[in-house]
Amino acid sequence: MTGDRKSGTTLLDQHMPKWHFREHHWVAVDAPRDEVLRAAQEITWRQAPVARFFLAFTRNKLRPDGRVLDDFAMGGDTVLDLGEAELLYGGIGSPAGPVTPDRPMSEAFRDYREPGCTKVGFNMLYADGVLSTETRILATDERTRRSFGRYWVVIRIPSGLIRIALLAAVKRQVDGGRGKSTDRRAQRRSAEHPGQA
Repeated sequence: MTGDRKSGTTLLDQHMPKWHFREHHWVAVDAPRDEVLRAAQEITWRQAPVARFFLAFTRNKLRPDGRVLDDFAMGGDTVLDLGEAELLYGGIGSPAGPVTPDRPMSEAFRDYREPGCTKVGFNMLYADGVLSTETRILATDERTRRSFGRYWVVIRIPSGLIRIALLAAVKRQVDGGRGKSTDRRAQRRSAEHPGQA
């Protein structure tokens, strides 16, 4: 079944309005937007061990101190857009491996149609106190869609666990950072007013 999002409310909608397969996860995070997205960009595989465990079966080199989204970005090759509230990445796969278009991925991605390929879009979006991640997959022909559908049955659960683990890691990073900041403010107040409880 093909999904269709005609109203381009997010960067993902704009770059990938149609899809065959999709998953969406979210977590509530009570913090300023810039702080949340900065934490998302800075989170490392060491801080998300569950995600690292599952991806270890498919990727050979995941440095514990490597930033998760830096690995997704592949040196910038898969960055589609970085907005104020949304980070968007995308890639194109084929039986021979990743596809490198003759134009930047951000320009080629939306209209890429070569048969035998799958397009994958992945975002992190923060809005109204909720950090979410959505993944969309679109096959460029019916045969590829059927083939990927069988693969999707196998990987959907671990794929979802990876994204849930990443969201949880970002939340821990934000909450931990805010806790330390609150402790420092309390310590300063105590030092400035030692007689007050």
